[in-house]
Amino acid sequence: MHMQHQVLIVDDEPAICWALEKTLTGEGHSATIASSAEEGLQLAQDHDFSMAFLDVRLPGMDGIEALPRFIELTDAPIVIITAFGDLETAVAAVKNGASDYLTKPFRLEDVLQVCRRTLQTVEHANATEAGPEKPVSTSGSTSMVGTSAAMQQVFRQIALVADSDLSVLITGETGTGKELVAAAIARHSCRSQKPYIVTAPVALNPELIESELFGHVKGAFTGAIADREGLFEQADGGTILLDEIGDLPMRIQVKLLRVLESGEFSRVGEVRSRVANVRVIAATNRDLVKAIAKGEFREDLYHRLSGMQIHLPPLRERSEDILPLCEHFLSRLTTPVSVDLSDEMVRELRSRHWYGNIRELKNAVEHAAVVARGRPLVVEDLPANAGYRPATGDAEDDVVAATPNLVVEAWVQHELKQDDSADANLHAKFLDDFEPALMRRVLEHTGGNRAKAAEILGIHRSTLRERCKEYGLD
Repeated sequence: MHMQHQVLIVDDEPAICWALEKTLTGEGHSATIASSAEEGLQLAQDHDFSMAFLDVRLPGMDGIEALPRFIELTDAPIVIITAFGDLETAVAAVKNGASDYLTKPFRLEDVLQVCRRTLQTVEHANATEAGPEKPVSTSGSTSMVGTSAAMQQVFRQIALVADSDLSVLITGETGTGKELVAAAIARHSCRSQKPYIVTAPVALNPELIESELFGHVKGAFTGAIADREGLFEQADGGTILLDEIGDLPMRIQVKLLRVLESGEFSRVGEVRSRVANVRVIAATNRDLVKAIAKGEFREDLYHRLSGMQIHLPPLRERSEDILPLCEHFLSRLTTPVSVDLSDEMVRELRSRHWYGNIRELKNAVEHAAVVARGRPLVVEDLPANAGYRPATGDAEDDVVAATPNLVVEAWVQHELKQDDSADANLHAKFLDDFEPALMRRVLEHTGGNRAKAAEILGIHRSTLRERCKEYGLD
């Protein structure tokens, strides 16, 4: 802490007061102690405190009852102290104005963290009280943020294709902003005053996808009690986004291909053709080239959709966009939050893989803002790093890609938390833990043929024999 602060402690347990006082004075602050809410209120009226610790269970007036009175008397943030059994009461107190809470028994490290966070809020408020207000973004929900070369290329492609009638295929991992790209194209096109419809056909009832997209006539199937327009008719003159196009059933792919080639379609149960004056944008997180090779996606449809293909790179490949995105998300919150991030926070944000991409980053920043309650964000405010890998659309590939990373990362984190990890030979321990399973599986694959197993493993047969004996695999 760079500033000295005066802190009020309201608690009737001398040991708690002593511990808090020693912790605060060790940080360079001064502490004033009150053993009852009534005494604390009198002190708050007579002195200017930077923050206060207020116990819930007190003789006479309890902390919950006294909290509104403290808030009336002082602008200082109030940290509630409660026993484990009173956690719900503490949460209610925070909702009613307390800035944070501590649960007994607490560690001095917990006190330091709460104290530093709370006083940082006070210092930030004092520093910005007379300063100029920062402009708040008024851009709509379709705003796209990015300063990286990759995003500049995406912006360029949008500008080039927007005012044409070319079909567009947008690719990229889940959460990279494919729907935002589609919305930007529609917004800047000559069709911007016409309908813009977003749909993910695979989320619909499989039996009704065709009817939802192209409509049906009365009596076409059970339950078709009247003629009904499909989404292509509703989007007449405008744009339609077909999300998750890679999972579209083959029979619907055929009908969509006809629309793209001839501009015509038929309602379900109808013979005559109708004209579709609609610009089609498709999006997918699947590798369609691989899907074509597997016979899961039509190659002719792929080429028809790819009038222009726009690829959104994952966030981990354009880390320079992380901070602008964070500032954008923070500026859009209803409760003002400082967009000034510490060096430690910046390092943490840039070190994460963000396999959920922009969606994961947005959720993490908004989570941190809720925890911070108005003060500058710190690393501890962020949710735990999930550490998963993104889906590729192929279940077998996803398991193979995800499992080794998840297992190894979890193992390393566990080992590094051990008290003796600094002196441990992690490489040797890793081999001891993982090599037996590797050799067991390879031996099973070769039917116990050690010569073949050694060849697959890339080790000498005598080395394999020694390892098998060591690991009890004989």
